[in-house]
Amino acid sequence: MGRVTDSSASPTLTLRALQPADCDRLLSWIDSSDALWQWSGARSFTWPLDRGQLLRDVAAHAGSAVGLFAGLDEEAEMVAHVLIDAQHYHGLGLIGRVAVAPEQRGRGYGIALMRAVVRHGFDELGLHRLQLTVYTFNVAAIATYRSVGFVVEGLARDSTRGTAGRWDGLTMSLLEPDYRHPPSYGVGIRIAGPRDAASIADLLTQLGYPHDRGQAAARLLAWTAEPHGEVLIAEADGAVAGFAAVHRVPWFERPGSFARVVALSVDAASRRAGVGRRLMAAVERWAAARGCAAVEVTSLRSRHDAHAFYAALGYEDRCADSGWFRRALAAGPEA
Repeated sequence: MGRVTDSSASPTLTLRALQPADCDRLLSWIDSSDALWQWSGARSFTWPLDRGQLLRDVAAHAGSAVGLFAGLDEEAEMVAHVLIDAQHYHGLGLIGRVAVAPEQRGRGYGIALMRAVVRHGFDELGLHRLQLTVYTFNVAAIATYRSVGFVVEGLARDSTRGTAGRWDGLTMSLLEPDYRHPPSYGVGIRIAGPRDAASIADLLTQLGYPHDRGQAAARLLAWTAEPHGEVLIAEADGAVAGFAAVHRVPWFERPGSFARVVALSVDAASRRAGVGRRLMAAVERWAAARGCAAVEVTSLRSRHDAHAFYAALGYEDRCADSGWFRRALAAGPEA
């Protein structure tokens, strides 16, 4: 394989084949059994990890379809590692063992690594689909994968045992057409990430549902693991100005699906400035891209301004057509 350099990200990162001489540095990154399972999954190695296991793994994969790569910084120092298992008949690339040197985390190398991996998989290997699994507690990794276009497809419950209990895993993927033509939800609209927790907490509190940063972070994590939902952020002057949480719901009595806006909030300082319109336009783009035939939203009867806003966008109040019934469950948060 030739070298694949990610020049669109800062810092710059280059991939090359993992060499036996890299094993000692890689070994220093794995300092516990939990770190091992998080890096390699449950099948590849045993704890305690040693240099011999890594050397045997490098030798076993030499000349195979599985590529073991070192990620090099501008000084040619290994700062990251990744595995790509290319199954060419199916056009499938299985990505695993994503790691960044502990002292280099938080500097953008994870994003640079994944951009280089994506470009290698699609541009050099000619694959159709890239796929990986990440544990649900690894919020930073999930945000990194989403930032380069990966989407959540499903949840693998209790897939690995850690020292404090079992871990759930998320399956995430990126298709070549989406890599070539990434979705756009409009100017100033992006997908929410962990760094938005404080802003989401404030916006939920303004909406009448008091949240602190930790509670909002938990909501964002739960929605990250939801393959049929998304939280969209609207920015104004570089700051979070609002959000919309939308979910795709399939009909049962007829073909197709619709999208439901579960929550929408615009910061008080940004109201009547078009932020809500941008968010609803983004919701409609998101829904249309997933084949939804309609968008619906519920709003308390006391929110008169919100009702006028939705009506101005062409939404009809259909409450006269059907009732809305609800019963709290004993095990639910409302009990």
